[in-house]
Amino acid sequence: MHKLVKELALTTALMGIGVIGLNQQPVSAQAAIKTHKLKSMPKKFRGTWYQKAKGKTYKIKVTAKRFGNSKYRHSRNPNSAVYNSEQYFTPYKVTGAKSNTLYFAHGVGGETVRQTTIKHHKVLIAYNEEEHYYTFNIWSKSKKGIGQKSWENPNPYGMGVNSVKTAKKNRHDYAKINPYIKKYLGKSVKKTSVHGQGKLKHIKVTYYTALKPIVNLK
Repeated sequence: MHKLVKELALTTALMGIGVIGLNQQPVSAQAAIKTHKLKSMPKKFRGTWYQKAKGKTYKIKVTAKRFGNSKYRHSRNPNSAVYNSEQYFTPYKVTGAKSNTLYFAHGVGGETVRQTTIKHHKVLIAYNEEEHYYTFNIWSKSKKGIGQKSWENPNPYGMGVNSVKTAKKNRHDYAKINPYIKKYLGKSVKKTSVHGQGKLKHIKVTYYTALKPIVNLK
């Protein structure tokens, strides 16, 4: 009974962030993935990171208790709403995936964060899954660093994905970003697919997610 209640609660949470649809393939738990709650951001993640997008240079500052505009919280905020889901983050170290990987539990969604190198240059990678949108970003330690990337899209069948045209565009956009997510985040994310409903039921969007293990974090 306890297991059933837990699964129902998880399904409700995932429906709340807009990723459960008709004929969705189940998201299986990542095998051999373990997590450990942290009291602060590890030092290797800290510092100022840069990214150039659409001709402008942006930066994100990471400290022991901050990740950009998001503040550290000892546990997920049970009263969080969609609009302030990212106000706080609770970090967990991930083992059994690529090294230097963290999960962030946000109020509603979740984020997979990794510090690594691309062609010997330090980078910070973040894949954020929220109710209405997903983002994938790569920042570097220098303003003109290698590997910088900025991507934002509606979630697989989220707001605005309500026609054959928008569903096919979303499918195309995820197909383009999927190889990067798989390459840099490895076993910390899981490949899955979702179909639309009604006139969109024949359009399948394939994407990567870490929401199930993040939602289950304690």
